[in-house]
Amino acid sequence: MKWFASLAAAVLALTSCQKSAPEQLGYQVISTRPHDPTAYTQGLQLTGGRLFESTGQYGESTLREIEPASGKILRKRPLAKTVFGEGLTVLDGEMFVLTWKENTAYVFEPDTFKPIRSHTYQGEGWGLTSDGKILIMSDGSSSLKFINPKDFTVVKTLEVKDGKSPLKNLNELEWIAGEIFANIYQTDRIARISPEDGQVTGWLDLAGLKKQLPKPNRAEVLNGIAHDHATGHLLVTGKYWPQMFEIKVAKK
Repeated sequence: MKWFASLAAAVLALTSCQKSAPEQLGYQVISTRPHDPTAYTQGLQLTGGRLFESTGQYGESTLREIEPASGKILRKRPLAKTVFGEGLTVLDGEMFVLTWKENTAYVFEPDTFKPIRSHTYQGEGWGLTSDGKILIMSDGSSSLKFINPKDFTVVKTLEVKDGKSPLKNLNELEWIAGEIFANIYQTDRIARISPEDGQVTGWLDLAGLKKQLPKPNRAEVLNGIAHDHATGHLLVTGKYWPQMFEIKVAKK
């Protein structure tokens, strides 16, 4: 009966692999909204019905509040010309904004964009989100850093893998229903990641959205994920995209 035991083990292993394979997610476009085509989008977050965005490029980096429905810029604060703005998130009434190679995170008051303080960190800054207590930061590698928002100390590092392969170029991040969604730089795909073991649990391919953008445009890669807690929908855009898309995500 050894052959039967071996067969059973093989079937069990195959079933296990099938269960752990990432889901292929689909989407439905609910609405399209204007977006500043000069914005090199780095971070995007909806909180309390308010939409905040950070943009990059030296000499052009900004922090913005945007009217969600119209894309109108309600407020804008330029960052220093010597820094390259990156991801942002709002946590406990404070707005955290990363910089690319300047090793500095700036903290602002969300209602006024008034500076509160700054923190230093090692390595590059790319994307930023939080689980409601701890900041979660990407640096373009396959690792995510869990960071204490009070002093920016790293409390945990999570290696992200798609199966057995490290998943590099993790960029803009969003915490949604207990999982991390991440733009993968230089692609139009979003990975859904388990914060427990770093495994990719789902893939969302949004390449079709870029094809829907009005022309002419100078749209670059998809970047920017904002979760609307009221509807469960996502608001997504990209670098120099003239539109934002409200989408409903579901299994294919």
